[in-house]
Amino acid sequence: MHIVYVGYSGFPIGLAQVERQKLISKGLIMKGCHVTVLNRYGIHNREKSAGVLWQGNFEGIDFMYASGHPYRESAFLRRNLLKVKGFVNEIRFIIGKSRKQELDAVLISTNEFYNVLVYSIIAAVCGVTSVLDNVEFWTAHRKKKSLLKRIDNYLYDYFAFRCVDRVLCISNFLMDLVKSKAASKPVLKVPAIVDFTKFAYQAEKEAYFLFCGSAAYTETIHFVINAYTLLRQTRFKLYLVTSGSDTEEASVRDAINNNQYKDSIHFFSRLPYQRLIQLYTSSSALLIPLRNNGQDKARFPHKIGEYCAAKGAIISTKYGEINYYFSDQVNALLSDAFDEKQFSDKMRIVVENPKLAQMLGLKSYKTGQMYFDHEVLGEKIFNFIKAHDSAMEFRSFEDSNVLSKQ
Repeated sequence: MHIVYVGYSGFPIGLAQVERQKLISKGLIMKGCHVTVLNRYGIHNREKSAGVLWQGNFEGIDFMYASGHPYRESAFLRRNLLKVKGFVNEIRFIIGKSRKQELDAVLISTNEFYNVLVYSIIAAVCGVTSVLDNVEFWTAHRKKKSLLKRIDNYLYDYFAFRCVDRVLCISNFLMDLVKSKAASKPVLKVPAIVDFTKFAYQAEKEAYFLFCGSAAYTETIHFVINAYTLLRQTRFKLYLVTSGSDTEEASVRDAINNNQYKDSIHFFSRLPYQRLIQLYTSSSALLIPLRNNGQDKARFPHKIGEYCAAKGAIISTKYGEINYYFSDQVNALLSDAFDEKQFSDKMRIVVENPKLAQMLGLKSYKTGQMYFDHEVLGEKIFNFIKAHDSAMEFRSFEDSNVLSKQ
């Protein structure tokens, strides 16, 4: 089966969405598929991401920048001409593959409705299956947006899945939305996804908590710092692994420098992936507080899969998708609310009972192997795309009470 992965630029360097592209692609390749990741235009910074090729192969995955340039140009005219060139070449590439009978499906990962519409039309013209990977509920994002962006977000959330043949959803929330609006649409749940083979690194647990996430999640980062401060101790350190714009990273550094325990809080940014894995696997506990809002209920942070693979005790909150896979003091530590004191109390359990934390880490690893392994999920996605019955419904579990099966 030949698949073109489109809609999101940056491969093979990027954060959660690019990592999801990699792991879904690798899972499909294990089933004998040929996958090409097609980036429309370059987005990378020459200074921060030197050596990125415009075309190549990364861990068995072919990729290409349709504009011919992997970097974002500073000149306005040239930058936008390359976007047009990339768009045209992207269409030519997909149609060319179809004419050679080297295309079976177009897999779409994008944050914009207009992209879904364009790719679904191209797939229909080529007579191939279109599949949307839906990972966010955009209308729930509270970030200030233009009117056009708000309209696009609404169309994406409520109409994008109607444009395609099949839908992958990262959460029950998004699956239920699809089923309520388009009951016959084939849908498959693909939660957090991780390559366990990359986490074979064995390390002794060290006395620190680790949070990894985008610097754009300012509220969450401040929450983590405040919860750590409530512990009122310095034996266990706090590691913050985050990246973002210069302004966002400066905000995180300011929050650390203004904290009374600043010498015990360590900031890391733009780490090589192997170094990040080392920090994951050496930590006593891994933090991922989720908020009681539509955004966090709809998403499933990529880091949860990585946390499981690292055999770390996961500390989170009882909101959204986390409840389908984890239970407090069974395979994680979960506070009842997005409350700094409650979250700090869960962190204190790790400080006072490290053996329990290690046991919870091993339990989370087994949970991850069962539900988040990229090879297992790759087979599900392969069968989902290959299936001929358009009325079939696919789910990654048969019972919402996942914990009862462990």
